[in-house]
Amino acid sequence: MSNKKIYMPKIDSDTKNRILIAAEKVFHANGFKGTRTTMIAEEAGISRTMLHYYYSTKEALFQEVMNQTLNTVFSHIKRLIRENQSLEELIEHLIDVVADLFEAKPGLPSFIVNLLNEMPEMAAFVAASHQDTIPFELDALIAEAKLHGQVADDITGEDLILNIYGLCSIPYLGASYIRLKENRDDEQMKDFLQTRRLKIKALILRGLR
Repeated sequence: MSNKKIYMPKIDSDTKNRILIAAEKVFHANGFKGTRTTMIAEEAGISRTMLHYYYSTKEALFQEVMNQTLNTVFSHIKRLIRENQSLEELIEHLIDVVADLFEAKPGLPSFIVNLLNEMPEMAAFVAASHQDTIPFELDALIAEAKLHGQVADDITGEDLILNIYGLCSIPYLGASYIRLKENRDDEQMKDFLQTRRLKIKALILRGLR
């Protein structure tokens, strides 16, 4: 019997991070079903064997990408909620967090919509996230604001989050149409999105009452 040892490379954080960045880019461009692990390996500049050493399946890699994104966003939003700001200041900051996320990851809104359409079961994964208690935490702040007549009785934390996510995502879901309709270049699209952010803040704040 041979006593030859099998060499296994050590887990390298830089390589793992490179894989996650590559996976996010490829998933956003091709969707979950349209993505192959060979595509991610090529984007990361590593072999498919090396990729499988870090992540044995495409599903495991996808879950890691989604967890990383959701945990980053949820933790940031929760920190804002606990900073004892006024409700109006909090809403403006929440819009900035979501808008900044979509600006940094413009393919994310369409990726999520396509994912939920082609794989409805993934909604359970997102909905079951233990991190997503944001609507309930907002409910407590909204209840206090209602006592002072600052918010309409029928507004909930869920309403607020859905309005923010929805209004912030639409410009990215329709980006190609918005760009072509007015023949906007990159700088003009950037200006459009910044102006749109201000309008979203004003619209949501007016909708509280």
